[in-house]
Amino acid sequence: MTQDRITIRTAADLLAGIPALLGYVPAAGSAVVFALRSEAGTGRATVAFTARMDLDEADARGAATITDAATRNAVDGVIVVVVADEADMHDAITTGKDFADLLDQHATVAGLFYVPTLAAPTTALSVRTLETHPVDPTASRVAVEQIARGKRIDRSRADIARRFARADHIAADDTAATNPGPVLEELAAVVCADELPDARLIARTAAIITAVPVRDAMFRLATYGTTAALEVATAVATHSRGQARVNALILAGWLAHCSGNGAVTQIAYDAADAETVATGTARSHLLDLLRRAIDAGMTPTDVRSVGLALDPDTIRALTGAHLPGAPDRD
Repeated sequence: MTQDRITIRTAADLLAGIPALLGYVPAAGSAVVFALRSEAGTGRATVAFTARMDLDEADARGAATITDAATRNAVDGVIVVVVADEADMHDAITTGKDFADLLDQHATVAGLFYVPTLAAPTTALSVRTLETHPVDPTASRVAVEQIARGKRIDRSRADIARRFARADHIAADDTAATNPGPVLEELAAVVCADELPDARLIARTAAIITAVPVRDAMFRLATYGTTAALEVATAVATHSRGQARVNALILAGWLAHCSGNGAVTQIAYDAADAETVATGTARSHLLDLLRRAIDAGMTPTDVRSVGLALDPDTIRALTGAHLPGAPDRD
């Protein structure tokens, strides 16, 4: 899913920008879909969201997921890109054609492309016109703009998953549980300063985040800097266990969604699911709701408004924390 407006003029620009738009380099055996929303009277279109799936998921069920999100986002066109090794080119193109036909029942397919890799300069093929396009993800104008905005481009989904992997356990400081207000205010100060929490603050956070009112109040950290809050939530998640880790991962996934990074969102939620199973933690209804939001293609703006439903006065009444936000932050 993308959030920022970036001008793309050619097919080569679009294809080269895939790693930047996804936040990582899709591996061979992937299908990427650009969902387009036409701008009336301009001859231009906006990329409403970008989705990736394994080629073996590019079937009727996968098409239904894409078209459902497309309908919710007023999408009227799509571009399909298949990424596969040259040895698998024929099968990949056949799968891409079939998938494009399924999508074409709901939105106009504006293009179907094959590319052997997006990890290095290569040549893409337009399946419909047989035109070739030189593609260089390393020199992508989209990548340059995304990096300038402080966004990361990982080598693979596995690299993203490693961000959320368990690190050394920092035991919760249960003495903080009875008075969460000071902890929340300290977290806000750390986020606003673009810093990371120390072990002491992680321990105190792990003790308070298991309470639903505190967990919900922590969504307010986005008003002190979405990107910085994501880094803080990730640090808490990696060093916590059980319900504390699950709730921190839910927060991290939501913050990534607010930033327009669907891949990080899904991977954080996957880690929360895995922790739920591994520790026997109760299934989170909030996690299910936020999963549906990303699967449905809810925009970053809309999902942010849902997460910030609690106003500062309510948060103060529930937790004792004064979290007015920082107007000069994203």
